[in-house]
Amino acid sequence: MFMSRQFIAMLCICIMSATVQLKAQGGKTGTIAGKLADSSSKQVLSAATISLLQAADSSLVTYVISDDKGHFSFTKVDTGAYLIQVAFQGYGLLQQPVKVTGDSMVDLGTVYLKTLENTLETVVVKSSPPLVIKKDTMEFNAGSFKTKPNAVAEDLLKKIPGITVDKSGAVTAQGETVSRILVDGKRFFGDDPKQATKNLPPDVIDKIQVFDDLSDQSKLSGFDDGNRVKTINITTKKDKRKGYFGKAVLGAGTDGTYDESMNLHRFNGTQQISLIGQVNDVNKQNFTPADMGGGGRRGGGGSITASGGGSGITTTLAAGLNYRDTWGTNTDAYGNYFYNNLKTNTSTQSHTVNQLTKDTTTTNDQDQRSVSKSQNHNINFNIETRFDSSNTLIFRPGVSFSNSTPSGSSSSMNMRTNDNTPIYSSVGNTHSQNSGYSINGASLTMMHRFKKRFRTISLNLNYSGSESKGDGYNYAVNNFYTQNRIDTINQHYFDTSRSHTFSPSLSYTEPLAKNQILELRYNYSYLSSTSVNNTYQYDDVKLGFTSFDSLFSNSFKNTTTSNRLTLTYRLQNTKYNFNIGSGVQFSDLTSINSTKGTSISNHYVNFTPSAIFTYNVSKTKNLRFFYNGSTGQPSAAQLQPIRTTSDSINFQVGNPDLKPQFTHSVRFLYHSLNPTNQRSFFATINASTIVNDIQSSIVQNSSTGSKVSTYVNLSGTYNVNGYVNWSLPLKHPKSNLNLGSNISYQQSQSLVNGESNYTRNTGLNGTIRWTTNLDNYFDMNFSSTSTYNIARNTVNTRTNANYFFQAFSAEITYFSKNGWIVASDLDYSYNGNHSPGYNASVPLWNPAIAKQFLKNHAAELRLQVFDLLNQNTAVARAVTTNTITDTRTNTLKRYFMLTFTYNLRNFAGNQNQRRMPGFFGGDRGDGNGGGNRGGWGGGNGGGGGGGRRGGGPM
Repeated sequence: MFMSRQFIAMLCICIMSATVQLKAQGGKTGTIAGKLADSSSKQVLSAATISLLQAADSSLVTYVISDDKGHFSFTKVDTGAYLIQVAFQGYGLLQQPVKVTGDSMVDLGTVYLKTLENTLETVVVKSSPPLVIKKDTMEFNAGSFKTKPNAVAEDLLKKIPGITVDKSGAVTAQGETVSRILVDGKRFFGDDPKQATKNLPPDVIDKIQVFDDLSDQSKLSGFDDGNRVKTINITTKKDKRKGYFGKAVLGAGTDGTYDESMNLHRFNGTQQISLIGQVNDVNKQNFTPADMGGGGRRGGGGSITASGGGSGITTTLAAGLNYRDTWGTNTDAYGNYFYNNLKTNTSTQSHTVNQLTKDTTTTNDQDQRSVSKSQNHNINFNIETRFDSSNTLIFRPGVSFSNSTPSGSSSSMNMRTNDNTPIYSSVGNTHSQNSGYSINGASLTMMHRFKKRFRTISLNLNYSGSESKGDGYNYAVNNFYTQNRIDTINQHYFDTSRSHTFSPSLSYTEPLAKNQILELRYNYSYLSSTSVNNTYQYDDVKLGFTSFDSLFSNSFKNTTTSNRLTLTYRLQNTKYNFNIGSGVQFSDLTSINSTKGTSISNHYVNFTPSAIFTYNVSKTKNLRFFYNGSTGQPSAAQLQPIRTTSDSINFQVGNPDLKPQFTHSVRFLYHSLNPTNQRSFFATINASTIVNDIQSSIVQNSSTGSKVSTYVNLSGTYNVNGYVNWSLPLKHPKSNLNLGSNISYQQSQSLVNGESNYTRNTGLNGTIRWTTNLDNYFDMNFSSTSTYNIARNTVNTRTNANYFFQAFSAEITYFSKNGWIVASDLDYSYNGNHSPGYNASVPLWNPAIAKQFLKNHAAELRLQVFDLLNQNTAVARAVTTNTITDTRTNTLKRYFMLTFTYNLRNFAGNQNQRRMPGFFGGDRGDGNGGGNRGGWGGGNGGGGGGGRRGGGPM
């Protein structure tokens, strides 16, 4: 293991050294320096983009940003002829030739820029500046960042300074998680960022804009309420907004493996239609759980399901449709539909250390097998109408349908570690059929802006509902050795649950002064949930499930109503924003147990304070503080006094006397960006504490090993988390270095056999990412992550544990001018301090070779090997109040895959390209040539003209 890590480290060092050597030109270099100022006022201009271009073809060499004093410089510039191009918002573009000879210092002196209204001459621009800073938005020119052939938007984002993309596809910008990615300012496939990053090719992208998006309320009132969302907007090229593009992949491999996918996009002005689909048996899923919709059901005993990733083996059939258009002049509409059909086969071995009492510890070794089949349909739509500048209506309905048939079997042996005595053994199997639907927050929002600035009123009506049904079987045989007793559970259960939530709100804002407003908000919520569980035991005499089991059956209804009134004061100026609010919430909870003939009624009063403070240290530095107090109601399952089990060993019972929990949360954020070198620093501290936290109370039987868990309200729960991130663009070699570090501390309280136990977890994490590409032929990404966890319990001290995780990743791609590609994707992970047999040192190596052909390299034939060393394994550890569980799950092993990929590009004005009449309808006329929009059966376009064929990267 140590030698493996040494090898990985040495490999990375050698590659990085080679990178530096490749960039070294060996010749003499010079320096270009200057200063920017306004031609009229003579004031210096900071944060302007200065690009160094080759004089011969205007290709970008590098670029810098002017500092606070207007200075800029290019160092280590090779001898030759160049163009200096200066771009700054509100000023005309300036180009100036310059020549570097020998070790010269080229001093441009003060370069004066003219404002746009004072600029008369026309400058022919052959290339856009790589970066333009527009107030709070950083806009990157996509053409300035080279990507590998036939890449996707995700590969482009990796090249942009300050943006990182991890293995799962999650995007981080300037240290903050990007939760929203727009395309041309509009949502693309809902709120799933991966659909844009994994499906759009870089050659249709014009700009990448990074900014903090305002809330809907802020956009309506024009007054910043401090609630921001880190957002990336992908703007497409104008000549790529009329036509279609996409990609199809066909793959067949050894051992019956296959991998096929497609995406096809039809852009026609404001109308965008996209189709995506995939079918494979190699654990690939490009959809998030939100896309897939679905809902959970009571799981079968011992059944563990896994989908995607490295655990289990999943067969996937999935498809998605996205629609976006502008109806008339004032209505935007977009919607999406997702379908997925999954089948997952999972085999898991686990080793659990369980502390029954202070002096008694047991181990449980378990073997589980499961097969889970599921289907999901998820539909979402959005209609936004602006009647005029003062009135807006937004309607957002969504619904999902799901069904699943999980089944599984398990066997386990439980031993007392003190004297190595067997306590019990268990074998069992489960099977169930589940179905349901969910209305995903159908909302109607009406907003009105009065003539008086900042005076607004908005009404929001929100409804959500769900229903799920389950029909399942539990069977288990348990042999209790210490009592010389065998128990058998053989159940057939029927579950039905329904929930309905109606939550309208009304908000009114009133300006108090030029930069102050007061908001009054009223929220009402009505929640009704019912749950009916009927369980029948097998009757050996009647040979059927005819014996009603009242212990495991229950009929329950919960009704919760709440009224909340909140008053918020907001102050805004150029240096800082300040929001402070306080509200009072009255809640009534009624629980009726029809089976037991009991009812519970509780009345609660909670205060809901909030505060937001934003301080702008400078144009590129800011400090933000958030505080929020919120109430959390117990769920129906936590309130039901019903005993559930799947193996007659582990029981769960609800508590109808639970109180709502109240959470205090604070968050500090600091962000700093140096426009001159584009280096950014981000730091955040999050802390929270929970009053009346809903936690578990566990009672264990030391002689039988059985466990009964219920829920109780406890205090003493809090967590603190600190995170820092540095983004460091490097010039030599041209690359991006990203450093991140995280430290966390969590404490929670629980009851173990009536004794209070505190669980304390400390986590340390560090991440390094380095991304570069060299001379348009090499594309490289390296990362390293180290995690160290410390788990401590005050009562169950024998479950205290320290464990370590280390991961390395190296992605290297070489592509030649004639279309040959050689790629290597190497991941190495190490799990330390686990139970014997569960420590895993896993090198996962996926090499590939490919050849691109046809015009613009539109086609590709690729041979790839997954897990060449045949070492793939999935190991995990879970720590709870009184247990430590190590698991090992089956994974895909080595296979070879041959894939054929075809990239389609066809845009308006490409007369020499073959068209696809009828697909998605004809062109929408541009107003000059008429044309019919056409339906699914076809139609003819008018207008056209301009543009050219979009083949490879622009």
